[in-house]
Amino acid sequence: MSDATYAVVFTGEIADGFDKEEVKAGFGRLFGLGAERLEQLFAHPRVVLKQGLLREEAERYLATLGKIGALASLEPPLAAAARVAPAAAVQEDLPVQPAGTPEPAAASAAASTAATAAFPAGGVQAEVPAAAAPVAAPSPAGPFAGTPAAAVQKGDGFRELPFEFTGKGGEFFRIWIVNLLLSIITLGIYSAWAKVRTQRYFYGNTRLDGSSFEYLADPIKILKGRIIAFVLLVIYVGSDMVSPVFSAICALLLFIGMPWIIVRSLSFRNHNSAWRGVRFGFDGRVGTSAKVFLMWPLLGMLTLGLLFPLAMKHQQRFLVGNSRYGSTLFDFSAGTKRFYALVGLGLLIAVCGFGLAFVLGLAFGLLGMLGGMATYLAIFVYFNVATTNLIYGSTSLAEHQLSAHYNYGSYAGLMVTNLLCMVLTFGLFYPWAKVRTARYAAEHISLLAAGDLDGFIADQRSGASATGGEIGDLFDIDIGL
Repeated sequence: MSDATYAVVFTGEIADGFDKEEVKAGFGRLFGLGAERLEQLFAHPRVVLKQGLLREEAERYLATLGKIGALASLEPPLAAAARVAPAAAVQEDLPVQPAGTPEPAAASAAASTAATAAFPAGGVQAEVPAAAAPVAAPSPAGPFAGTPAAAVQKGDGFRELPFEFTGKGGEFFRIWIVNLLLSIITLGIYSAWAKVRTQRYFYGNTRLDGSSFEYLADPIKILKGRIIAFVLLVIYVGSDMVSPVFSAICALLLFIGMPWIIVRSLSFRNHNSAWRGVRFGFDGRVGTSAKVFLMWPLLGMLTLGLLFPLAMKHQQRFLVGNSRYGSTLFDFSAGTKRFYALVGLGLLIAVCGFGLAFVLGLAFGLLGMLGGMATYLAIFVYFNVATTNLIYGSTSLAEHQLSAHYNYGSYAGLMVTNLLCMVLTFGLFYPWAKVRTARYAAEHISLLAAGDLDGFIADQRSGASATGGEIGDLFDIDIGL
């Protein structure tokens, strides 16, 4: 006698602590569904997601759905079919074709074994109501449960999972121009919504292992933070009109308050960033921030720059080491020698470049100016490439390692062409420049996965205030990894 089989039935029930939009987003990430198919799924009071499963397989479905806040139930197939009314439910068995399956027909023929073979480590294969053909979906068992088509097997058991950026300049131009016009018309009020739209576009078009990142900030909270930041900015700018003493006091307060601004900015940004339903976070303390962003730079100046590389190391260790994915902290392993080597080579480039430019200027005039400009570009490219490669190459999350391989020549070409196009179009090329830069970053950064992240749980913490982040924006304090 064959083992009993079950059907997984979703009736729209949501687990405590989740809202409908969160669960919808979870379904979209889990099964690669677009907005139209999600609406179809939630429009019906009863949906048979999958049938013909053994008990163990069916329970894995329930556990996976529970992680995104969807409460489903198990029923014998006959019972499920008997309870379905034509106008009240959807009962379809459409296997989602996993990445790497050569033919859709083969996937359909192997539907009886696909649930366990396509997604190892407890993955599921969802069947949802849809008019279109099934689409490929990432494994919901964890970010690295199965090797995606784009993953590259590395030595020592690591798999290289490249980031992807799918945004387009024309698409972002439409978002950017509307954001700009509405912000002007509303005297800046719409800028909070403009920021959210921009961030969601870039997060949503950045993918890792088949899943997009999410930006979850509330525009209202950002607007409140910006109002407070704007008031403080007006006080700071207007302090000169009151008295030099008051202006000096305001500048000193801003300097003292910078560590708090940095911590709140990173807390807000990380808390509102997520991947596969798990939020990032930042646990840095204001006291430590004051040490690494005030004390160490001050020591660097007092030692005529000798301690600046050490200050850089402490700052990066603070930024990376206090960031987390769910409840797991990132780790930063770069030593002091690497920062001294980075800064030392940069100084050598500067001395040689400007020295050569000076000699050319004495001999040929205009060539000296061009040599100086080329040296500025070389320094900018060198520090951006070397710092990015060092920081990402020294960052890990549990046993997983980040990696960056920026190239000096290609990055210089990107910067030069972006600058020229911006000048020739009077700034209208900005959306394309931003997209090109994001695409370059995605193409040159990857994650070396040693296992899966199924055990990582989103740390349920209260939302961080937006005020610190928005003050940082207005005072040009740009902090980020």
